[in-house]
Amino acid sequence: MKIPTLKTKQLIMPFSITLAATIGYFGGYQTTKSKNTPTKGAYFTIAPKEFTNIYDSSLLVNRSYTLEEKCRDSTEVKAFGSGVLLQDSQTGDEYILTADHMTPYSPGEYYPCKEEHEGKKYERKIKVLESSLIVEELPAAVVKRDEEIDQALLKIDGKVKGILPYQGKIASQLQVGDYVIGTGFPDGKHPYSIANVIAIKKDMTLLNIKIIGGNSGGGFYRCGDRGLELVGTVMGETSITPLEKIRELIKGTPLEDDYL
Repeated sequence: MKIPTLKTKQLIMPFSITLAATIGYFGGYQTTKSKNTPTKGAYFTIAPKEFTNIYDSSLLVNRSYTLEEKCRDSTEVKAFGSGVLLQDSQTGDEYILTADHMTPYSPGEYYPCKEEHEGKKYERKIKVLESSLIVEELPAAVVKRDEEIDQALLKIDGKVKGILPYQGKIASQLQVGDYVIGTGFPDGKHPYSIANVIAIKKDMTLLNIKIIGGNSGGGFYRCGDRGLELVGTVMGETSITPLEKIRELIKGTPLEDDYL
């Protein structure tokens, strides 16, 4: 079987996503309509390159710990999630917007090891000796965080090669019934998801889909007449971070002029 080249993939992918978005749009409309969600149909003025951009700017975030003692038969603990690549246009410095629970414990802190023995579950604290946070093989450090809404901004030590950062804006508004599209790394793969906003709360925005683990920190974007605008990153199975809190996180950082 002939394997598509990178150039071929770049041409095919935006149109396949556009088709899926159209299907998801009408399917999602019927779903929300059946749930009495106040959603109205509309045309989306979204260019194919926008789909390519949110896909490419979605990166894998890896964290790992070395523990003083074994947890579940190993002193190594590894986990992965997702994040959105952002860039300061003035300096070229690159950042990742992700979930706070994707940030590691620091050396000297204690990792909550959850284990089970003879049918009984228990938790014990084990001291962390070393920890790392890696994005595309580059080390990253936390520069700002909001633990309450599970949001963190990382700065990458270096520059990700061959990948454009997110080129759009953070949305200024979001409404119940809005269509959103997201992408991340569930099970290490890199698909996208289409959903509707079904509730907006102070500490989270709820969607009408179940989000698979590995997507934590991955971006969701509002489909509207101004294109694809970032509205949140994944917190849990059905929730993303509240829009206003993301805007607050970005304020006062070098990214403010580029994304707000």
